Amino acid sequence: MPQFSLHHALGVLALLLHVWGYAWYAREIFRGRTRPNAASWLMWLVGAWVEYVTFNAIDSDWASSALPLACFLGCCAIFIATAALQFAKWRSGSRDRVYHPARWADYAAVSADLGAYAAYAVTGGAAWAHAFAVVTSMVSFIPIWRTTWRHGCEMTGPWLVWCAAYLAMLGAVLAGDGGERLAQSVYPVYYFLLSAVVAGLSYPRLRQRLRGQ
Repeated sequence: MPQFSLHHALGVLALLLHVWGYAWYAREIFRGRTRPNAASWLMWLVGAWVEYVTFNAIDSDWASSALPLACFLGCCAIFIATAALQFAKWRSGSRDRVYHPARWADYAAVSADLGAYAAYAVTGGAAWAHAFAVVTSMVSFIPIWRTTWRHGCEMTGPWLVWCAAYLAMLGAVLAGDGGERLAQSVYPVYYFLLSAVVAGLSYPRLRQRLRGQ
């Protein structure tokens, strides 16, 4: 029976933290405390699938791949929760929107993700396709950065939990014995930085300072 190591412990921690963040975020949607960009979450759903497939193709160790899989399932859950809440409002006769509409950045992001998957399918180069899908995902964060900057419509807590999850995943990658640590480290490091920006912008005082108020 395989020995349960620090590598596996950090992988489990990353998984649990990520799931916790998604559960927290979904609760805030139904409470009306956050107004998600549904288009961004739909694009992230597509991107998360591409990133999980290509990441798992680099090294199929479950402890390292646990968080990308949880990210894909979590994006599915958030998008479904947002859509369900919106349909419920429409059925009740309300014209209120619980989400922000799609913008050019959303379409650019999903196009890049699909392009990365096509490159992987044709060439079999999982590491390069994965890195391309991850790096171009910054485009999909632009709408949520913008709406958070303008309206402060994001809750800080879930984003901080996700930041912690990415750090735990990075630890799992570095503690593992795979030969592709550099390629696998791109995912947790990059998403930690992107999520940290959202977490920071969700603080009213920080937004005020950045605006010079």
